Amino acid sequence: MAFKLLAVMRNRHFHSLLGNVIMAFFNVLSFALLVRMLSLPAFGEWVLFLATYNILDQIRTALLQSGIIKFSAGVDTDISNQVTGAAWYISLLLTFIFIAGSFIVYAAGYRWFSDTWHFFLGWLGIMTLFSLPFNFSTWVLQAAHRFDKIVQIRMMQNGSFLVLLCILFLLKQVNLHNVLYAYTLSLLLTSIYCMVFKWTELHTLAVRTKAHALQLYRYGRMIVGSMVTSSLLTYSDNLVLRTMINPAAVAVYSIPQKFMEFIEIILRSFVATSQPTISSAANRNDWKEVSRAFCRYTGTITIIILPFIIGLLIFTKPLILILAAKAYLPATDIVRIFLLSGILYPIDRFISVTLDMINQPGVNFYKNLLKLIINIVLDIVLVLLFTDIRSVAIASSLNLVFAVIFGYYFLHRYLPDVKLKDVWLYGWNECKILLSKLKLFRLQYK
Repeated sequence: MAFKLLAVMRNRHFHSLLGNVIMAFFNVLSFALLVRMLSLPAFGEWVLFLATYNILDQIRTALLQSGIIKFSAGVDTDISNQVTGAAWYISLLLTFIFIAGSFIVYAAGYRWFSDTWHFFLGWLGIMTLFSLPFNFSTWVLQAAHRFDKIVQIRMMQNGSFLVLLCILFLLKQVNLHNVLYAYTLSLLLTSIYCMVFKWTELHTLAVRTKAHALQLYRYGRMIVGSMVTSSLLTYSDNLVLRTMINPAAVAVYSIPQKFMEFIEIILRSFVATSQPTISSAANRNDWKEVSRAFCRYTGTITIIILPFIIGLLIFTKPLILILAAKAYLPATDIVRIFLLSGILYPIDRFISVTLDMINQPGVNFYKNLLKLIINIVLDIVLVLLFTDIRSVAIASSLNLVFAVIFGYYFLHRYLPDVKLKDVWLYGWNECKILLSKLKLFRLQYK
């Protein structure tokens, strides 16, 4: 019994899930604290700034993460080190561009920014530098299937930020400036932690090759476009709400994002473990296995999240009161709109992952670019017509439907073995296997 329990705890899916659970848990606690400690407008500004930082972080991640996984998985150590070294070179170059760019924007746009954003922009580039070592560590560890170490990194970063927030609360020093200092310090502490344990693979910088750097860049540039346009969907929603309604609307709109974290915990966990699996099959030109992996992952996660969506729909209002406060109850309908559209999250996400892994990131990019354009147009038109936050949520849901139809059409062209009925069949069979294992485990435990 003890050995079976140990085997479960050493499973890569378990570690990936645990890492995302820890990250979401600490994020929700931090979110709940900030909602109560900052005013609605101040919290709205913080949400928008953090989204700005995350876009820069995702540009770097998109350019390199998938490439590291694709070109270092299943190859000999020398090639893997050359790929990793090339990735370090590109990431450092890109980070220094971020630092220079943030100061250029600060200087060029000084007259148009508020005092709060003057302060934010001064720290934006520095934050990308402090977060680089630990972010890079997670990419390398994911390629090596070392999700147990990624759990430690998640706990360190999110846990240290929560502790620092609690200290600010106890000292009665909670304001936007100190919240940013706390967040930046948590990034730095986590990077130092990774460097101490030598997870960064910084030594590979010495064996980088120009060929691998170009290979990573050419592969990653389309993924950057895809991921950034995808990230800009929520960012564009927030900008429209801030400029056409008010910053408080941004704060209210952030509530459904936290509800969707419950879905994202499961989704991100399986996406992280699916990437090396799909990539390895694609590298062997085993397209039938790629198709089976897509159907299996998509179907399984869709079935797994259904009970969570139903539960969240039933208890939306009580959960908002627990997560935030009465002032955020106007988010109730928005949360329900997001939850109903959440059933399409798995197929949309795995379409994107699979297209990237079969060397078709361009299709993914154009899908997300069209989605962004449609989203911005719908946001502006619907807000002008109704001046209601719910109209922005409806626009996002319509975009998701478009993305699934567009993405599936092209995925089916490249992988004819992918069929919607197989998504359900493979998913249901996988769930039955998981249930039988769970029942067997419980019987043995008794």
